[in-house]
Amino acid sequence: LEVAILGRGETPTEFEISEKLLEFRSHQDGFIEPSFPTIAGEGENGAIIHYRPEEESCNTLTQSSMLLLDSGGQFDCGTTDVTRTVHFGEPTEFQ
Repeated sequence: LEVAILGRGETPTEFEISEKLLEFRSHQDGFIEPSFPTIAGEGENGAIIHYRPEEESCNTLTQSSMLLLDSGGQFDCGTTDVTRTVHFGEPTEFQ
C-alpha cells in the first residue's frame, strides 16, 4: 500500500483496500472466512465505530491520508484480529 501510494502515486479507495486485504488473506493456508467485516477508514471515517467502506461513497487515500485498518480472519487453527493505524506522508500536529 505504501509503495502504491507513495511510489506510484496511486489513490486507492477504502473499499479497494478492504477488498485487497481480503484477497491477500484468502491466499493464506487454512483461511476460512473473514472473522468480521474489515474496517478501512481514511481520515474522519477512522473514528466511526464499526465503519464499513461502501464502494460508491467511501474516501480515497492520498499521500496526506491517515488510515485505520482493523481486520481479521477465521482460520482452521484460530481467529485473528489485527488493527493498524498508518500515515502515508507527514502527519499534521493535529493528527
